[in-house]
Amino acid sequence: MADWKLGVVLLNMGGPDSTAEVPAYLLNIFRDPDIIDVPLGFLVRPWLSKLIVKRRAAESAARYERIGGRTPLNAIAQQQARVVQEALEAQGVAAVVLPGMRYWHPFIEEAVQRFKAERATRVVALSMYPHYCRATTGSCMRELRRAMKKHLPGVPLASVDSWPELRQYAGFLARETLNALHSLSGAAPDSTAVLFSAHGVPVKLIRAGDPYRNQVQETFRFVCAALPPDIRAALGWQSAFGPAQWLEPNSKEVIAGMAGDGVKNLVVVPLGFAAENIETLWDIEIDLKSFAEEQGIRRFQRIPCPNADEGVMRALAGLVMNVVEGKEQ
Repeated sequence: MADWKLGVVLLNMGGPDSTAEVPAYLLNIFRDPDIIDVPLGFLVRPWLSKLIVKRRAAESAARYERIGGRTPLNAIAQQQARVVQEALEAQGVAAVVLPGMRYWHPFIEEAVQRFKAERATRVVALSMYPHYCRATTGSCMRELRRAMKKHLPGVPLASVDSWPELRQYAGFLARETLNALHSLSGAAPDSTAVLFSAHGVPVKLIRAGDPYRNQVQETFRFVCAALPPDIRAALGWQSAFGPAQWLEPNSKEVIAGMAGDGVKNLVVVPLGFAAENIETLWDIEIDLKSFAEEQGIRRFQRIPCPNADEGVMRALAGLVMNVVEGKEQ
């Protein structure tokens, strides 16, 4: 492997580093045709994205203010990249591993430019979304291919698009969930439940053949198999916006049903989030928790995301090596 150098880009959405950056960040999101998919989108999207940002920017900035004024995602991604690079180098691979964000710095194109400067001879994209969706991994890959064509034409590109049954990922979720259940000392099983909360997507994506829902359900079943059989577990979908029909049931609906059945102790598993971000720290930790308390939930425990967990990151480095060596995932 001494005659080539590997570039690995960790694909994610990114986030603002200050509340002042929120409008520009949101504009990047809503200009993405994979997010705003409407007829004649190339004509409609420029003004529609500005309208949406005008309506949402203040509320979104207030949410970021509640979680510290910035996303932690970008810093965590740098840590993830370091661990993956160390794992690859331990196997004798000359590699440069970088985060590549779809909507904010460091952008995917910035990673490709760095690969060019480092004289990378092949590139592997590692999606940090465990479950493939056209609107997330698909959008990132389209942007990566565009940047590769511009800056590294002819350089081979391969990808790890999803990892819904990665043993170390499911094991991390199961271990943290069991720890959270253990912390609810004295709680009766019939008053305790586990909610797996995954990011929702519009139903039309699933009807068009997107594998996202099926892959999320695969991970859900895999983790549930490690939980006590007398603990109720359910899957809900969060973070819906706009007029489109989204996956159901909504996580709040699931909580309301659990509370109505006498659940007082709730463990929430952020499913499909490799790192903490606005959708775990605000959507779950603040908004969902507040709703749960209103429904009568007395003890609310959210498990952490993997972030730069060494076991998970090394396993992801192993998936990269499988691609490099031509092995099936």
